[in-house]
Parts: sequence; C-alpha cells; structure tokens
Amino acid sequence: MRLRQIEVFRAVMMAGSVSEAARVLHVSQPVVSRVMRHTETSLGYPLFERTRGRLVPTPEAHALFAQVQRAWQEIERIEALSGNLRRGATGLLRIAATPSLATSVLPGALAALRASSPGVECDLWASHTREIESHLLAFEVDAGLAIEPPQHPALTCTTVAEGEMVLCAPREWSNGVLRLDDAGWLAGRPYIALAEATPLGLRLSAMHEAGAASARRVLSVQTYALAGTLVEQGLGYAYVDAYTAATLDPARVLPLRLVPQVSFRLCGLRHASAATSVLHARLHECIKQAAAAQLRLLETRLQGRIAPGAK
Repeated sequence: MRLRQIEVFRAVMMAGSVSEAARVLHVSQPVVSRVMRHTETSLGYPLFERTRGRLVPTPEAHALFAQVQRAWQEIERIEALSGNLRRGATGLLRIAATPSLATSVLPGALAALRASSPGVECDLWASHTREIESHLLAFEVDAGLAIEPPQHPALTCTTVAEGEMVLCAPREWSNGVLRLDDAGWLAGRPYIALAEATPLGLRLSAMHEAGAASARRVLSVQTYALAGTLVEQGLGYAYVDAYTAATLDPARVLPLRLVPQVSFRLCGLRHASAATSVLHARLHECIKQAAAAQLRLLETRLQGRIAPGAK
C-alpha cells in the first residue's frame, strides 16, 4: 500500500463512510471511492462490504487497520520532527570551539539557544584551531568557532562577531601607579606569552617586541583562557581576547585597551560541502548576542588605554 492509500483507508475506517472520509481529507467523494477501489485491486481482496447502505470493514480490513494505526504514529512523529527541524527547534548540533571561546562566549550562546530551542541536543568540543579544522574535515563536528582562523579551501569561514585584544595585568601591580597609559610601569614585569603561532599571535608579538619596556618572558601558554587564569594568580601580564578578559575576576585583574587597537574576527566554521542549517543560523545569532554581551561587560571594567609598542 502506498502512503496515499494508507491515508484514505485509515480515514474511511475512522469515519465510517466514504462521504465523511472525503470531508476529513478535504477531497471529493469520488476521489476517495476511486482510491479505495485501486487499493482493493492491488491487495487482491475486499476491505469493505456494503450492507444496508453502510460500509462494513472485512476481517482483513480490521487486521490491516491495527498495523496502519501503529505505522501512522510513526508518520506523525516524522511530520513533527520535520516541523521542528524547519523551525530549528530540535536536532543534534556538534560544536567545536577554542578553549577560550568555549568558556567565555559559548556558554551564553548555548543558554540562549536552549531557551529558544529546548529540543536541541549539543555535543561540545574544546579544541585548538588546527584540531577544529581536523574535526570539521572529518565530519566529526558540524560547527566550529575560532578567532582569526587560517583560511582552508575545504572550510567556509563566516564572521559572526568582532572583538579586540586586551592587555591584562594583576591588579595589585597598579598600586601606586599614577599613569596606567604609560607602559613604563610594566618594564621588567613577568610576561605570559602565547606559544601557538597564529597570525593574530604574531601581530601581538611583533607589537610587544617593538616596545621600549623590557619584558621578562616567564611563561608560554597555548590558550588565552590559560593566560587569563595565570594573570589572575599574579604570575604575569598577558594579551587576551576581549571575551576572555570579560570573564576574569575584576578584583584581581586590571584590563587595559591597546593603542593602537588590535582587532580580530570571531569566525564560525563549517565544511564547505555542508549546507547551512536552521540550527547553524540560529547558533550564529546566539553567538553574536553572547559576544556583544561580553563586550558590554568588559567596557565597564576597562581601566584605560596603554600603548605597549610605543618607544
């Protein structure tokens, strides 16, 4: 039996007449009669007998109807799932983000996504940028999130938000400092460097090395998140992204805006051969909102400007 035949047969069984079934299905009575005749011909046995002007289901029809009802429940589930997918209200979304973004922007974005689409299930990965590329290329994840990722021909990069780099220092260092915009108070202070050779990291390194203040490099880290945690512990100063800076304890960390500003793009990544889904679009919108919220929070905590590259 084809799906249309199942639908008409079920309607006749439940309505008890061809005319009532036609009304329920919003079709003409001859259409229902024609479909039922074709169904009985293809099955090779009658489904109804007409007794005193009424349709009486045969024993075969009763047996068939029991199975049709079970199958119809699955069809209704498929229809419900289809509608939810169209609205982005359900589905599985596998997301890989750099550790810094996974602990700064992503939680707020996921809270908004879950609030609007509670049926969505998320599988989260915290990985370095190169690892995110590998996950996407192997179709292990659906979406990636990174700061200034290198271009890859097999991946599509979409700018979701923008941000800036911030110099963060232990707040206790500012005691007695009259001018925070004078980088001289950082001279000889321990410096926490980013070991990962990214384009953004190289820009920061060049700017830092051009400065007059002699830095004492004591630690190298792989992520901005770890650099920020070390700053909180008073182990040195570091350059971190604005989203990470916004999550640091303001009682222990002094955030300063860089002059000139070092900006970056927050990018959403996906495999170039994968079509953008409703969930992808909704995730990007939630990330954009969460990133903006983090920047607004940071704006209330910035203590001034500093030009570490000035001579």
